[in-house]
Amino acid sequence: MTPDELREQIELEVIEFIKMKLDNGEFTDVRAKAIAQRVLDILVPGMTFEQLYRAIPTLDDTMPELAPIVLPHVRDYDTNVTRQALENVRNLIKQGQFDAAATLGKKASNRDVDLMWTGGSKKQE
Repeated sequence: MTPDELREQIELEVIEFIKMKLDNGEFTDVRAKAIAQRVLDILVPGMTFEQLYRAIPTLDDTMPELAPIVLPHVRDYDTNVTRQALENVRNLIKQGQFDAAATLGKKASNRDVDLMWTGGSKKQE
């Protein structure tokens, strides 16, 4: 999966979410347009994985309705990146490389770890 494919997946999730909320009468047209515009403003084509994973948590800062979409992606980052970085920090400490361990820990907590897609997918329902 490329960063643009991930961005498109999130945009599709938002579209489906907005459509459902409009059909249920939970959103006005104005609110739906505002949410869609916010997503388009934050998630732009050509972003790297690092940029995406820093941007995704900001989607629901002013639009709390987007939390159900944001949370799984934040958890995915935590599971696949932060925990792996923590394991690498532990290994660096065991090797006596304290400065490298501190740097990696700081980068992981700031969502500034260099990422590369290694495969995998979610089961579609």
